[in-house]
Amino acid sequence: MQTGAKAAEDELQQLRDENARLQEANAALTAECREAAELAEQHLQAVQTANEELQQFAYAASHDLQEPLRSIATYAQLLERRYASDAGASEYTFFIVDGVNRMNVLIRDLLTYSRTGNSPKRTTVQMDALVQWSMLNLQQAIRDANAEIINEGLPEISADESQIVQLFQNLLSNALKYRSEEPPKIRITAEEGPANYTIAVADNGQGIQPRFHKQVFGVFKRLHGRDVPGTGIGLALCRKIVESHGGQIWVESDGEHGSTFKFTLPF
Repeated sequence: MQTGAKAAEDELQQLRDENARLQEANAALTAECREAAELAEQHLQAVQTANEELQQFAYAASHDLQEPLRSIATYAQLLERRYASDAGASEYTFFIVDGVNRMNVLIRDLLTYSRTGNSPKRTTVQMDALVQWSMLNLQQAIRDANAEIINEGLPEISADESQIVQLFQNLLSNALKYRSEEPPKIRITAEEGPANYTIAVADNGQGIQPRFHKQVFGVFKRLHGRDVPGTGIGLALCRKIVESHGGQIWVESDGEHGSTFKFTLPF
């Protein structure tokens, strides 16, 4: 039968043994966390390097592609002048120049897509002013479409000013291009949630069938072919901008009564 002193000594030894085991486990866990952190840092650096290389490649590719396109356009215009009286030749050169112009637009949009959304430079911005800025960039298209744009008042947020302007400009341009027979009417609203704002850009245009709601945000995903001008990058760029700011973007539409594009941005 153990005495009180012996029992206390045994209990103390057990506590010491348990403390040693906990220290060993803590040391092992600390080492694993350090290794995981180092691995995550390596992966982050690899991603950043890949992004930088992709941007450099996109810039170089766009420059190298634009130079021969300029030559093609120049010689096509020279041929058009020489054979101005030949209707067939004029038609052929028109298609050549038109193809060059569309390729230039595509290259420009791809370059914009590759550069946008990476490490947004956040400042405190008033979104109402950014909507006005985007409308100014689209003023001719707005006038040509006889569009009405109603802004019901947007909040102040921390975001990349130029990227949010591009976001609104793409959404408004999309509403103008895919309009119905009626003059476009676009309404911009904001709703405050627990951790973010939800911005809605609603139009009375052609609408988007529910089965295409996710597809429209993919690169080169277009639903109307060449009937409507564009490269199919605009909404993909919107998604990239919103997600780089920590938000989400989606579309609500029954395919018949216009579309409402919604996106969230944190406070």
